[in-house]
Amino acid sequence: MPSSEEPPRIVRLGLSDQVFTFTDATGTQWHWNASKGYRLIQQAPREIMEFCPADSQIDLEHLRQRYPNLDEEYAKTVDLSRPILFVPFHDGTSVLIDGWHRLWRAVSEGNECVPCYELTPQEANEVLIMKIPPKAGLIPMQQKGRRKP
Repeated sequence: MPSSEEPPRIVRLGLSDQVFTFTDATGTQWHWNASKGYRLIQQAPREIMEFCPADSQIDLEHLRQRYPNLDEEYAKTVDLSRPILFVPFHDGTSVLIDGWHRLWRAVSEGNECVPCYELTPQEANEVLIMKIPPKAGLIPMQQKGRRKP
């Protein structure tokens, strides 16, 4: 993360870029550009790793709690050969920023492991779009007042 003394970064997003938002235990919102993460992997190829959900006590109930609006019908159609994508997190854990539908399908079908990539800490910083402190978050559109013409 850039320090407060560094100039702000200019973030460019493509119209098809996928952004993943995560709110940590403190209420801080983290926003990563998952599409850029895959582009970094293409530029610096690496070995595909495996993620085994059971090793992290991940089952369908856990996935439904973490991602309550996950489209399970769509998840049944996703390509399990495409690796999911993690970023290392400041607390020593990793955060899944792309592949929730693939992970759901793998767990629902009883697959022991799924292919994955994990970005380096430097790459994770490159794909971090913004970090918003608690109570300074973006207000969802449905909670905003109507604009006056």
